Amino acid sequence: MATIRKRHGRYHVQVRKNDYPAVTQTFTSITSAKKWIKAAESDMERRLFQPVSDVTVREILARYERTILPKHRGASLHESYRIKRLQAAFGHQSVSDLKSSDIAHYRDKRLEAVTLATVRRELVILRSALNIATKDWGIDVPENPVSRIRLAKADKPRTRRLEAGEEQRLLFSANDQLKRIITLALETGLRRGEILSIRKSHMDDSKSVLLIPSTKADVPRTVPLSSAALASLTGQMGASQRHSEGVFELQESPIFSYKPRGLSGEFLKLCRRTGIDDLRFHDLRHEATSRLFEKGLNPVEVATITGHKDTKMLMRYTHLRAEDLVGRLG
Repeated sequence: MATIRKRHGRYHVQVRKNDYPAVTQTFTSITSAKKWIKAAESDMERRLFQPVSDVTVREILARYERTILPKHRGASLHESYRIKRLQAAFGHQSVSDLKSSDIAHYRDKRLEAVTLATVRRELVILRSALNIATKDWGIDVPENPVSRIRLAKADKPRTRRLEAGEEQRLLFSANDQLKRIITLALETGLRRGEILSIRKSHMDDSKSVLLIPSTKADVPRTVPLSSAALASLTGQMGASQRHSEGVFELQESPIFSYKPRGLSGEFLKLCRRTGIDDLRFHDLRHEATSRLFEKGLNPVEVATITGHKDTKMLMRYTHLRAEDLVGRLG
């Protein structure tokens, strides 16, 4: 049995038949609606009908943000921004109407304003949300349209390393807390979020090691500390203890007071003040990884410190200078 109702200039169709859930679809013309009813009922009779979902992309992305995003470590805020942009672009469409041409058009328009890496991150979220909706939520998506579009190779990975004198300029002009953070990043290769999550209980002074209980790879690791890294941590713990004297804490606080975006912003301001161009806080992780290799550590040892999951990713973070290798060649 089929019913057609006209609402706001569009025709809403519902077909009910034994052994099938009620199926709904929306059309702009009565002719298209009747043709679809006839085809759907015919396919149902022959057991060939495959229902298409009327769920919107906005609903799927909202559920993804509500149920999947909280499980992600360290990137939830950025992913929320990306989800809002995707909802603005595709939210009104039902998943059954979403086509690869729509995704390709979005890709081309976004590339006029942002880098390819940014577009890829946004579309990865959309592809993931649609895959989860199909596999886990029982929502019928005929074919994931994101998987059908072409994306050029990602931008070349950054190879920025500190030039002569830049480290000294950064440390000379930074405030005490930022100076300790920069030193710690260069000595250990810790990620921004890992540094800002350090608590006093994570340190073992007697062994000169630091526990990182929550990592991007979701695998806790223990990092050996150089004398400079150890001095930075103990110095910051003393400063934070003086700052919190007389305050009783129910829960142990991180020893550094920066928030992730605040730290990145402060580092950018520092680079501008010191005349250092094209340097990001994450580049310090590249620098630290390269320095560990230059000290003679093997890939397994370096990965143990930096937390890289595989050799390929580790090599992306390693940029050895040819002139630094000359002396080792003999």
